[in-house]
Amino acid sequence: MKSIGRTVAYPLLALTCELLALQPAWAQQASDQFGLHIVVENSSLSTPVKQVSPQPPVVFVEDRNGSPVTDAIVVFTAPERGASGIFETGSRSKTVTTDRNGKAVAAGFRANANAGTYEIQVRAQFLGETAVGTVSHTNVAAGKSSGKLIAILAIAGAGAAGAILKTGGGESGGNKKNEPVPTISFGTSVIGPP
Repeated sequence: MKSIGRTVAYPLLALTCELLALQPAWAQQASDQFGLHIVVENSSLSTPVKQVSPQPPVVFVEDRNGSPVTDAIVVFTAPERGASGIFETGSRSKTVTTDRNGKAVAAGFRANANAGTYEIQVRAQFLGETAVGTVSHTNVAAGKSSGKLIAILAIAGAGAAGAILKTGGGESGGNKKNEPVPTISFGTSVIGPP
C-alpha cells in the first residue's frame, strides 16, 4: 500500500510545484485580457495663463469591448518646464479613480504663467494592466482675445455713429432739433463730432 501512495504522491507533488512556478505567467496573461485603453473627452483644451481651467482634463478608461472600467487608478501629469500647470494641491500630478462610467476628472487644474501648447500625460492602471494617453492643453496669453473684441466694438460703434450722423444731422453735423450728436470713444479713439 505504501508504494502505491508514493507512486501517486510524488508525481502529484511535482505537478503542483510546476504549476506554482508558472503562476506569475498566468497572472500576466490574465491582466492583458482587458485590453485597457484611454479615451480623451476633449482632446484640445485652453486656459488663460494663471487661471483655473474652465474645462478640466477628462478621460474615460475602457476595456477592449468599449465597456467602462470602474475603479481604475488614473494619474494626470503636466510638464515640468515651460507652458504647464498645477492642480489644486500645488502638484504637477493628480491621481483619481474612475467612476462607474469609467470617467476620471482632473479638477482644479491651473495654467502657469507661460503661454503655449503642451501635453498632459495620462496613465491608467487596473489589475496590473496599464494604458497611456495625452490631453493637449494650451495656456493662452491674456491680451490676445481682448484686441479682437475692441476691434469689433470699434467697428460696431463707428457704424452706429455714422447712422446717427446721417439720419440726424444732414451736412452740418447737427440735427433738426439742434440736439447734440453723441460722441463714442474707445480708449484714445473718438467717433463723432469734434
